[in-house]
Amino acid sequence: MTEVPEYLLERSRQRRIALGVLADDGSGDGGGSAAGSATAAATPAAGPTQAQMIAAARESAQLEAEPEAPPDPLWVISARRRHRIPIWVLPVLFCLPLWAFVYVQLTEPPPEPITALNEGATTYAVRCASCHGGDGSGSDGGLVGRPLWNGEVLLTFPSLGESFLEWLAVGSEGIGLGQVYGDPNRPGGARVSGGSSNAAAMPAFGDVLNEHQLYAVARYVREVIGGEDISDEAAADRDARWEQLGGGTPADMGGGGH
Repeated sequence: MTEVPEYLLERSRQRRIALGVLADDGSGDGGGSAAGSATAAATPAAGPTQAQMIAAARESAQLEAEPEAPPDPLWVISARRRHRIPIWVLPVLFCLPLWAFVYVQLTEPPPEPITALNEGATTYAVRCASCHGGDGSGSDGGLVGRPLWNGEVLLTFPSLGESFLEWLAVGSEGIGLGQVYGDPNRPGGARVSGGSSNAAAMPAFGDVLNEHQLYAVARYVREVIGGEDISDEAAADRDARWEQLGGGTPADMGGGGH
């Protein structure tokens, strides 16, 4: 076997000492025996392990653990715990106004049917009551119109004909001031067109009321205020006449004009 020169062994030992693999035992002066050198070379120096070196590096770097996140505010926690609105609630809420509208329409009582007498009552309240009174008392009640109640209008106009309708349409000036209107043989004396000591002249309504409104108010004055008693057949004939003139249209209710 070839013997390794001692100087080469010493050089290797010094190299390992420099690398920290071998501890310096003071025998580096070259005075030791070859066997001692060989034994020193064969025995590794005690040094730090790899795990210890890694731990020391971490400690020297002063690695810190990541800080914990702060807790959520109470309002965030409450929002997460709150129950979500189900998706089916949205169409229900959308349909509620429509349902309410339909419900109201179905539960409201139907409107009162339009008849000649209720149209006449509306027209009378708008156009005639200020002078003749709601009850038809007229000058008997301190107003300026002729009395219509207690059969007075039936004495002046015994029938619902053209004479009465013309009087409503043209008034005192249309008939002519000082002229007799209605029944000239009226009990208690004929009525004369124009103002008198206890009643004012009659205004014309032909320009503000159409034909079926004039007919309706004439019926109301005679049948309701004047107390005219007619048969069912006569009432049916008058209803048919009112409808022929255009009665029964909602737009014409209220005593309006043409």
